Amino acid sequence: MFEECPRRYYYHYYFAQAGYAPDAPEEARLALEMKSIKGLDMWVGEVVHETIHWALEQARSGAVPSGQDAKAEARRRLSEGWLGSLKQLWRTHPKDAYPNLFEHYYTMSVGTAATDRLKDKAFLSVENFIESEIFKQIAATPDDRWLPVEKYASFRLDGLLVYVKFDFALREGERLTVYDWKTGKLSQNETRQLTCYAMYTSSKWNVPIENVKVCAVYLQPTLEINEHPVGGDDVEGLRLYAKQSFSAMVNCLRIPARNVAAMEDFTMTGNLLRCVRCNFRGICEQGKQASGELDEAPIVEDWDES
Repeated sequence: MFEECPRRYYYHYYFAQAGYAPDAPEEARLALEMKSIKGLDMWVGEVVHETIHWALEQARSGAVPSGQDAKAEARRRLSEGWLGSLKQLWRTHPKDAYPNLFEHYYTMSVGTAATDRLKDKAFLSVENFIESEIFKQIAATPDDRWLPVEKYASFRLDGLLVYVKFDFALREGERLTVYDWKTGKLSQNETRQLTCYAMYTSSKWNVPIENVKVCAVYLQPTLEINEHPVGGDDVEGLRLYAKQSFSAMVNCLRIPARNVAAMEDFTMTGNLLRCVRCNFRGICEQGKQASGELDEAPIVEDWDES
């Protein structure tokens, strides 16, 4: 987020926090609302993850679901989430009970071509998982070898606190296998992400990092496994990236020791295409203009000093 648009990062991590105050200004209150907005693809990805978690828990209890069972569960979650977002139930229900979808928040029309694509993505993902050897192997593994995945798992990297969120882990003798389900495409950040998972699990369960196998499992259109052995170069690359990223964020702060930030110190992206899909386009002047919510400035006909 910071690399794509420092101003969006400021809205998300600083300005939105002011929205919790009873006397919060209107824009801060709106920023807090906008912070929870999710795009359709991100939300569908979450539904797939939740459905896989449900399937694993069913298998753990001895009731291994079929592909049709998982598809029905995904359909239920999609229907409930979509209607909940339309009705803005996220305003009155506990956090994450219902999504706050970008298209609904900004009253954008969503055609059947888009919803059909998303349904296909969700159903194909869960069916591919249920029919995979990975699921069969996990379902056949005694649950005392299933490792608990903490909600706020973290580890220290040269003093920096790094949070991780992977999907599943198994102990296999002296080795660990970590899985991360993917509904999207291969990302250039994947190696850093998987290295974080390996460093966390190695530290958490006291296993040499070379004994940790990390797997990105791409669920659609066909199921593919990207198994990544983590080596010393990966760890050093992560260390360098973390230091540079942290320094860039800290350098934008007005008072770093107190984590005090000012909006003007966080520049806007130069790519206006990002503004159109930004959660905070409703309070950002550049976002409003990029999405056509502001009248365009008159065209300059000449550049005379007058």
